[in-house]
Amino acid sequence: MSPNPPIAWRQATLQITRVHSPYRAAYDQHTIHHAPAHDPVRARAVVAELSTVATVTEELEPILRRDMHHPRHIRDLDYVAVGYWGNIVQISDPAFGEDGILSANLDAAFDAQVKAHPEARITAVCEMYSAENYGKYLAHVPGQSHLSADGWDDQYVTGNPAQLLRAVGVNPGGSGAEYLNTDQDESFIGVEYLNLLACGLHSIYSKENLMVSVFKVTRAEDVQEAIDDVWRRD
Repeated sequence: MSPNPPIAWRQATLQITRVHSPYRAAYDQHTIHHAPAHDPVRARAVVAELSTVATVTEELEPILRRDMHHPRHIRDLDYVAVGYWGNIVQISDPAFGEDGILSANLDAAFDAQVKAHPEARITAVCEMYSAENYGKYLAHVPGQSHLSADGWDDQYVTGNPAQLLRAVGVNPGGSGAEYLNTDQDESFIGVEYLNLLACGLHSIYSKENLMVSVFKVTRAEDVQEAIDDVWRRD
């Protein structure tokens, strides 16, 4: 058997984004170049406090966020990336992966971030692609009830997506207004919605210059077992 076998999923987006005040207009492909420079020192502090990380064994050179690859082999699951751009933090960790049945690492990591930073807007995303696609989305906006949505083809939504947008300043005449006119049963959490909560940084732009720090880590036993359940092939 190969010492570094391929994983069970062909693509994934797994990240938690934390936005602190003062809040600004969402970045887009034209304004992303104005984002603050990445802070490796603060990124190092973030990874050390993650609920999915036991120890940090190595810090690699920072890379462009747009050059990050989804995990392809088992050894890729040992790496976590953190971007720290002014008042916005984004964490990419394979431990956030799940398939709707196995692992609750994303929920635990999201809850830990909300507990530590209740004043911030926080989104958590798990998108797993293979023969079938699975997605899970969690969101916290200060003063509002949490939002969650998950499912394979359809999404089961808990919370009020439109209320969260109103709380962050989306109005009927602005960007994202179409999400204000749907009820809970019709809601669908996708890229545009997540960008409204995450200042446009759910998306990766083709010519952006955002940097991230990359760390090799070890895991606690229960976290590692959940990673193995989700990612390893039978």
